[in-house]
Amino acid sequence: MAVVVGFIPTEVGFKALAAAREEAEQRGGPLIVVNVLREGISEDPRHANDQHREIARDHLRGASVRVEFRQESTEDDIADVLLDVVEAEDAELLVLGVRRQQDLSRHLLGLTVQKLLLSSNSEVLVV
Repeated sequence: MAVVVGFIPTEVGFKALAAAREEAEQRGGPLIVVNVLREGISEDPRHANDQHREIARDHLRGASVRVEFRQESTEDDIADVLLDVVEAEDAELLVLGVRRQQDLSRHLLGLTVQKLLLSSNSEVLVV
């Protein structure tokens, strides 16, 4: 069964990627790596550029399952994009990396994670 990971190019994002690889290999894969771009926002540290994606590919080289990278765009909710991928792939697991901060982004990320935990048809692993 498929494993989907919501990927951001940060330390916690790479930890989520490693956990997702391990889960996909245990479950027989494939691993779907999804980075979501917010339309109209050009400078967002959550957006993976070509270099970030290449580093992520390096981390996943030698995986025993098929790995697919997707970069999706949305004007709306990031959670909805991830939920759509989980549904389309009939994924067994969604993996998310969560960093703990004391600012507004923590609150917003918290809302995204909460929506994914409550709405996903798959299991959710929070790293």
